[in-house]
Formats: sequence, C-alpha cells, structure tokens
Amino acid sequence: MTEVLCFGSCVLDLYAEGQKPAVGGDAANQAILLSRLGFSTACSARLGRDQEADLILDQLRLHHVDIRWLRQHEGEITTHSLIQLDAQGERRFTVTGEAHRHFTLADFPLEALPSLRALSLGSLFTLHALETSGMELIFRRARDLGLPIYSDTTRDRHHKGLSGVAPLLPYLDVFMPSLEEIRPLCSRFQPDEIVEELLRFGIKTVVLKMGSNGANAYQAEQVWRCPGYPAQVVDTTGAGDSFCAGFIASSLRGLPIAQALENGCWCGAQAVQIPGANTAQLDPSHLPWPLR
Repeated sequence: MTEVLCFGSCVLDLYAEGQKPAVGGDAANQAILLSRLGFSTACSARLGRDQEADLILDQLRLHHVDIRWLRQHEGEITTHSLIQLDAQGERRFTVTGEAHRHFTLADFPLEALPSLRALSLGSLFTLHALETSGMELIFRRARDLGLPIYSDTTRDRHHKGLSGVAPLLPYLDVFMPSLEEIRPLCSRFQPDEIVEELLRFGIKTVVLKMGSNGANAYQAEQVWRCPGYPAQVVDTTGAGDSFCAGFIASSLRGLPIAQALENGCWCGAQAVQIPGANTAQLDPSHLPWPLR
C-alpha cells in the first residue's frame, strides 16, 4: 500500500557536464528519497508519450516508486531540465518541454487519497493550471481524510505572488520554502520576519530552508533552529528535496519537530556532496535521529 503520494514535476535531468540523463523533478526526487528512507511512495505527474517518458518510468521502477498514477499525453513533450553547475556546485536550470505545467485535476488520482498516510506537493508554483483550478479541491479532500499535507516551493514564474495562492496555504500542515525562493514574495527581508508573514496565511508549520546556514521551523508561538551540517559541495541540485524527504519521513515516524529539522538538514548535506538530484544514499538507521 502506498504511504506517501508525491505530486508535481517529474522531468528528465540533462547535465551540461555530460552525465547520463536521469529522472528528476521535485515530485520524483521526493518519492525516490522517501522510498530510500523506508516509505512506500508513488508519484503523480504529467508526461508526454515519448522515449524520455519511457526512461523516466524505467528509472522510477528501479527506485521502487509506484508509477500507476503518472499520466502520459499524446502530443506533449516530456519536460527536460538542462542543468549547468558553477564552480561552487550551484545549479542553473534551462527547462524545455513543459508537459508538467499542464497537469490538471483530471491527472490527479483522487481515488488514491483514502489509502494514503500523507500527501506531498513537490513545489508550490509549479503546477500552474492545477493551482488555478483543482488544487484546493485536492487539499480539501485530503484534509477531510485527516492526511497531513506537505509542500515545498519554487520560483513564482507566473507572478502570482502569495495572494495568488492564498486559498491553498491554510491547508498546508508543513510549508518548506527556501529562503532564496520565498524572500522575493514577501514584503520583509529577515527570515523570522518572512515567516511571521507566512504564518498569517494560516499555515500550521513553516520550515525555512537556508542552505549552508541550516533551517528553522516555526509555529505561532515557537521556533526551532538547526545550524546545518558541514558539507563538501559538489552539486546542489535536489538538496531541498532531500531535506524535505528527511523532514517528512521523520515527521511521519513521530519524531518531534526539532529532531525532524535536524534529520532534514543532515539529508540535505548528504545530497550536495554527490552529483545528481536524488542520488543521496539515505539510510533511515544512519540519520542523526534514526527512524524506526
């Protein structure tokens, strides 16, 4: 039985440095990494019907991710992400294909919700069509079933602003944006001030990822801080997804927020030390706070 359904983008990562093409995208990365941490996972995303999609499906199967809710559409091009790394391992994406952005309510498996333990949106601002119409229904159904809802975020390419997704935010049990991506959407600059603004939307818990500076978690009356872990940075691609997988896994195993935050930071640090978006070898028994 699937425990966690990850929905969002599922793409083919192409590295300018010549590495082999590999499955990537926020939903795929989280599903793979959560599987590695001991959860049964599935991915829900929109693909074309082409050789690139076949490669993605084959790789997800190898990573023990349930692919029955991946939807393929004739005439659409599976999204590609060309990744270029600078000398510090920071990445720049050039995205083509765009199939994932056409994801609609018809692509989402509402029938799967009653059997899940949790729902994770790979990134807010990724599924433009669904955010415009349909995502609130998904979140409402999940909330009615008692499912915790997790979400990361990405850059606001459609310039919706927080006001454009405001109806969705109160449904989120844990919102895990990076400081870099959420700061431009807020009227204030400092991390604590930014989160104060986010909490006003009704989000229960905000976890702010801050790269090498670790991460903080916030609720209305409490703050937890983790300074992060040292790492030799090779490739930052997927570091946020690795953090999210560590935090979600820890939360679902019943660990308190402080320990989930530490595990998330540790998973993120593992991710940046090897090339690839979902290649971190995460072992649930080797986390700072092991998962049982």
